[in-house]
Amino acid sequence: MPCHNEEGNLPRYAGELLPALDALGAPYEALIVDDGSTDGTAAAAAAFAAAHPAAKVLRLTPNQGLGAALRAGFAAARGDWIATLDADLTFRPAELKEMLALARAQNADLIAGSPYLRAGDLAGVSWRRRLPSLMLNALYRGLFGLELTAYTPVFRLYRASRLRALALTAEGFEINAEIAARGLLAGWRVAEVPAALEARAAGVSKLRRGRELARHLSLIGRLLAAGSGR
Repeated sequence: MPCHNEEGNLPRYAGELLPALDALGAPYEALIVDDGSTDGTAAAAAAFAAAHPAAKVLRLTPNQGLGAALRAGFAAARGDWIATLDADLTFRPAELKEMLALARAQNADLIAGSPYLRAGDLAGVSWRRRLPSLMLNALYRGLFGLELTAYTPVFRLYRASRLRALALTAEGFEINAEIAARGLLAGWRVAEVPAALEARAAGVSKLRRGRELARHLSLIGRLLAAGSGR
């Protein structure tokens, strides 16, 4: 879980995140990457880790962006599978169990939680937020393959060995699209499960639409150049 100023959401982890991880029936670690928070996130994460031995905290200073936070988490994670979740739990951690079962059954490298597969899974999201995401995901599908409907959401399960083999460069929220596109270019086996996207219960989004659009366009240029050079 990459966190930047998520103090209000951390108290939910004991009741919502850990039971979902316990239900996996496998050893796990819950890795919180505090990306230069300026509120009480660092203290709340430290208290959570002190109370729960499976939890660990990494701290980046200053704030470096979602791309750097995820890469730091990938480097530190020790399991054969790596799940990435929004710090605000707007995707339900309980759905990780189905994702892991599907990954094992299909010998997949990436299982994506997609809010675009089932009617109503975006009901709590405003059109102001929904429309840019729909457009970006449609663009990535047209350019890099129809196997995925969800290129931009963070809610994923990855085979760790495959993930670590990618040369990732994205700085911000576009890192999720970069991983999916580079994985497809590399021949990954991918699948999706329906996943409801809910409204935030606390805190505010860190996404800045203009900045992220520019980053996505830059990323697409790099990916197309990499694909043409294969």
